Amino acid sequence: MACLCVFFCTWSGDATAASRTVPLTILHMNDLHGHILPYLDKTIREDKMVSGAANFAAVIQRERAANPEGTILLSAGDMFQGTPISNVFKGEPVIEIMNALRFDAMALGNHEFDWGRETLGKLRTAAQFPFLAANIVAPGGAGLEGTKPYVLLKRGGIDLAVIGVITPETRYSTKPAHVADLSFLDPVSVMPEMIGRVRVEGAGLVIVLSHLGLDADQELARKVTGIDVIVGGHSHTAMTEPLRVDDTIIVQAGYYGIYVGALGLEVDSETRRITRYTTRDVLRPVVVDEQAHADPAIASLVDRYAQKIKAEFARVVGRAEVDLIRQPMAESNVGNLIADAMREAGGADIGLQNGGGIRADLPAGDITLEHLYTLLPFDNILVTMTLKGQHVLQLLETSGEQHTRILQISGLSVEYDLDRPAGSRVVQAVANGEPLKPDASYRVATNDFLVAGGDRFTAFREGTDLVYGDPLRDVVADYLRKHSPVKPAIEKRIVIRN
Repeated sequence: MACLCVFFCTWSGDATAASRTVPLTILHMNDLHGHILPYLDKTIREDKMVSGAANFAAVIQRERAANPEGTILLSAGDMFQGTPISNVFKGEPVIEIMNALRFDAMALGNHEFDWGRETLGKLRTAAQFPFLAANIVAPGGAGLEGTKPYVLLKRGGIDLAVIGVITPETRYSTKPAHVADLSFLDPVSVMPEMIGRVRVEGAGLVIVLSHLGLDADQELARKVTGIDVIVGGHSHTAMTEPLRVDDTIIVQAGYYGIYVGALGLEVDSETRRITRYTTRDVLRPVVVDEQAHADPAIASLVDRYAQKIKAEFARVVGRAEVDLIRQPMAESNVGNLIADAMREAGGADIGLQNGGGIRADLPAGDITLEHLYTLLPFDNILVTMTLKGQHVLQLLETSGEQHTRILQISGLSVEYDLDRPAGSRVVQAVANGEPLKPDASYRVATNDFLVAGGDRFTAFREGTDLVYGDPLRDVVADYLRKHSPVKPAIEKRIVIRN
């Protein structure tokens, strides 16, 4: 009863309607990225492991037991790509876990396309729940094969619709070739029609399952009426309290399985309107030794996969004397290390790595192959090319506009003034000790995602004399073997003013 007590003690709304209302619980996760094994994240807890499927399963089962007839379980996407145990088996263990936990629906995320459409099709076929995407248009004008725009559910006698939307950024935030024939429409433009359709089909409550990010969710709520709840993902935002925008409630549950979201609603059985909802403590932390019991069936499932890769991925490839920490909009020591490894392996003047491709922090100590797969989960290849200085400058300007996808650099230093207009924010750029020369040619080491124009870095397409090399993880592993113990530092390669 403790979970229900949290709901009733933190309600916002009209208490007079309580006698005719139905309690609903929306459980939700997003951006798991394959984290079905517990792990240490010092930014969350210094001394305790977090996440792990057996642990978040126990949280889900406990919450569902408090309201068995009125609970739905949703995923806002990006569930598979990100760790060895998921990557090696192309998401199969995550699908098995989601089936066992009886997920009701999942919105497609941009990283669901990372392994290509054939693999995505296999995951859809294996799933015992629908994949949702209302704003993808395939050739011929139909939706993406095997997906639905929405699903209709009934809980506690209340008919509700769950409509899925995916970020239009998908066209450049996964490998562009995997989605080249698809159109990703503005969710604001498609949502009114979808809401009208599900209302005609009897939906009393409309939930948008969104892989847009929090800012875009707020914009959607402001511009489109008729959305009761947005369950979000993509921006990895841990929202301990729901956000109310006009008549829409917005929630999101962080990333990597460190939380399960639990939003309580009271819905009027006659009008189908939300009369009350929980206003705080809507995240359930998944901390390993704070769970009453890990789910034994899910633990066994995870262990079956873990044993298959245990020996290989436990191999030590190097050692770090300091924590390796990402920075979303700044130079990072781990970004410096990766860019240095790329430049050295490619025999290049400059190394450039997209910050969004660095997916984990690593604690000081031994670095295993498992650590490397978690750090660099995408199957990128080293590419070396020749670029003119003017094109390198274009890349740096694009980087200064990205905010969350800044390039990590080697062989370069750059100073930005973000008060200046876009396209003129680079105050100075120095390559190997000299000012970057627009007409000079530079050998640049990067990865195949960026070469294809990923993350809007289209100036890479101007490169010539391309040489494709080893997988990026192998490049970094070789660098670690050669240079360990490593102690990368912030060296003012990137200076940001204002």
